[in-house]
Amino acid sequence: MRVHFLGIGGSGASAAAAIAETQGFEVTGCDLEPNNEFTTQFKPSQLFKGHAPKHIKNIDILAVTPAIYSLDPDNPELVAAKKHRIPIMTWQEFLGKYLTKDKFVIAVAGTHGKTTTTTMIASMLEDGGLDPTVVIGAIVPKWRANYKVGKSKYFVVEADEYNDNFLSLHTDISVVTNIEYDHPEYFKDFKAYQESFDKFKSKSKKIIDQPNPKLINFALAIPGEFNILNASLVYQVGLLLKINPEKIKESLSNYTGISRRFEYLGDFKGAKIYTDFGHHPTEIKTTMEAAREKFPKSRIWLIFEPHMFTRTKAFFNDFVKIFREIPIDKIIITDIYQSREADKGLVTSKQLANAAGKPYIAKDKLNNYLEKSLKENDIVFFMGAGDMDKIAKKFIS
Repeated sequence: MRVHFLGIGGSGASAAAAIAETQGFEVTGCDLEPNNEFTTQFKPSQLFKGHAPKHIKNIDILAVTPAIYSLDPDNPELVAAKKHRIPIMTWQEFLGKYLTKDKFVIAVAGTHGKTTTTTMIASMLEDGGLDPTVVIGAIVPKWRANYKVGKSKYFVVEADEYNDNFLSLHTDISVVTNIEYDHPEYFKDFKAYQESFDKFKSKSKKIIDQPNPKLINFALAIPGEFNILNASLVYQVGLLLKINPEKIKESLSNYTGISRRFEYLGDFKGAKIYTDFGHHPTEIKTTMEAAREKFPKSRIWLIFEPHMFTRTKAFFNDFVKIFREIPIDKIIITDIYQSREADKGLVTSKQLANAAGKPYIAKDKLNNYLEKSLKENDIVFFMGAGDMDKIAKKFIS
């Protein structure tokens, strides 16, 4: 069966495509920029730049990124597939219908911490000899990929709530890290958001959603109270799967993190440069508190890229409050990453910066400013879900 992934450059779609190929599907994909850190496993002949009807010739399924429906409903491949009556589904629906069929599915959802928690569970299963297949939204250093193909029945999935994507899964164990309103571009209010999670839980055979920090009576390698809570959920999954408690502790103790989550990139003239995916006010707060815990005497910088206009507008007052309260020394707010939205004048980074009493610096001016301002032993976090990782890596290069 031939499957074409529209948006294969995404962190989730690329993982699903890679696993589909190992399960015998013939895979191709396209994106505006298809060659990135998530698609290195594919041959050049499998990846197409841009979108054109010829890309879907002789395919059996078109698996799309959900954002395409709102961002580009007249996409030529989408239109052509409808014209030729080719089955269309999101890559998450394809994952739920085909890739996880007959598997023991462990899905991790939640507003914050699901990527880390998913990776912790996957690592624990590996260390416990259960060899899972895994789909995750970040590069795991020891795999050098955002997926893993295992030989057991276990399939671990990072389950995204946007677009109700996680409702495509049929789960044996559902882990919910926490629930706090997010994705205002899709969910009209917290009630709608909560209802989506309720539906997700109702489809699961077993739910683990009550952190118990008392279970983590040993040291973790990653900082932050929130990671203790995440680890306690993982511990409960391990006990449910009858993994030896000592093996669970060993696995959690040795877990060192994933890309773009409190990730150390290198030094610039003696300043330590980190990158982090956080883009919700709560994520900024908890990550910066963890940074202060780890570096109690250092001068800490945050260069923050707001993510999407609707989110920035919806959480405007929360951002302002957080920026005024977090225990760090320097905060810079840069341009909003528009992602799947068009700029309709809803809000600007300058407005956010002014309200918070912090400087706004455009992305193309960041490097020059930081080169002049950073000092030896400074700690610098480039934070955001859009361009910040690339900007940080380019800065230290």
